[in-house]
Amino acid sequence: MRLPTRQIDESLPAATIPTEEVAGGFAADTEVMTTRGPVPVTNLTSGDAVYGLEPMTRLVKLKPLLGIEAGETEELIEIRTRRADLGVAPDHPLVYRTKTIDRPRFVRAGNVEEREYYQFVNQWRRPPREGRQTIDVTEFIHEYQACVTTTDHGHTFRAALPEGCDPTYRSKNVGYCFDAETFERFQARLEELGESVGIRAKRGHRPQPYQFDADTFIQFLGWFVSEGSVHYSSNRESAEIQIAQEKPEHRSSIRTLLEKLGFEISIDDRSFYFGSYLYGLLLEKLCGLRSADRRLPEFVWDLNWRQQELLLEVLLDGDGNECGTYYTSSEQLAGDFLRLCLELGLKPRYSLRQGMWQVFVNAVNDGFTSTEHVRRKSEKRRVYRLTVADYSAVMAGRDGRFQWVGVNRVS
Repeated sequence: MRLPTRQIDESLPAATIPTEEVAGGFAADTEVMTTRGPVPVTNLTSGDAVYGLEPMTRLVKLKPLLGIEAGETEELIEIRTRRADLGVAPDHPLVYRTKTIDRPRFVRAGNVEEREYYQFVNQWRRPPREGRQTIDVTEFIHEYQACVTTTDHGHTFRAALPEGCDPTYRSKNVGYCFDAETFERFQARLEELGESVGIRAKRGHRPQPYQFDADTFIQFLGWFVSEGSVHYSSNRESAEIQIAQEKPEHRSSIRTLLEKLGFEISIDDRSFYFGSYLYGLLLEKLCGLRSADRRLPEFVWDLNWRQQELLLEVLLDGDGNECGTYYTSSEQLAGDFLRLCLELGLKPRYSLRQGMWQVFVNAVNDGFTSTEHVRRKSEKRRVYRLTVADYSAVMAGRDGRFQWVGVNRVS
């Protein structure tokens, strides 16, 4: 599935960051987007990393939450649209644009004017990242054997090894075997000396490739997260990795992908398989074993825009539909997917029905009017005021609908 693209005007000047404290506050049922996905405002603590927006440049970065203060309001302003659900105190700052003025500005929630159309901030960008050219899985797993084959005579190979680079043993089938610590210390030299190098979990297992083109491995992880499983033998001495897929339009690309990675695969009309105890452990560590425990690997947040978009497209091909809705039973994966959308300039939205998370991928230009979408509730309510480092808005909302909203103090 091709994702909607966002074009950002990067010529906007930097904003003057206000430091004065604003009253207001978020209703207690508000969620804020963080590195853990959406978190109820009542569960936030100082030091949490929240997604912050600098409205004038529309630059998004992770910013530390420097403080959270509980207060009360006599009146709650609610803004509800198909894409927004906000509950804030009347003095709370809302960030908005108009049809004629593109530059974002702030208005207090209790002062929105009748017949005025307020546009939410619908375009943003995060700082560029270099991404990755290759991925070496020994970065993520540290209990393995490295097997180095060579056509050189044994004495010649041993003589070329650096001091301290001692193999644990030699096998006529897989060559010289090194423990993980030795291999990581002398990896470059061993790769230079060896005709081929592979890694395995333990003696008796087949060595597997460990270095991959980053884009290829990212796509593989996307298919595993959505459609993959690991099946261990009863004695946990072996494991089989399965990627389920019956759609003809995806089977060819998955087969090509697995062959590029260098795995020896088996195929039936429903799935692709390959055996590797090492990769069973690796995928369990990176992505979770059961569908309810699935997550995205931590290195995803270091990828560049194109690589994150590639991952999102594969996830949607696996567990999404043609309308751009992604389904998962994993709360953590739902939060990771929402976060991935946000990093790609897509406003996150979700629903939870009978234990199934539905995440909606959209790029829309939305807003509200005071006459149609705003109502005032005169009742005493508890609210929470946020202090955020440097940036004056966070992604917040209720009932799975999020918008960029001002914070109460920038420090």
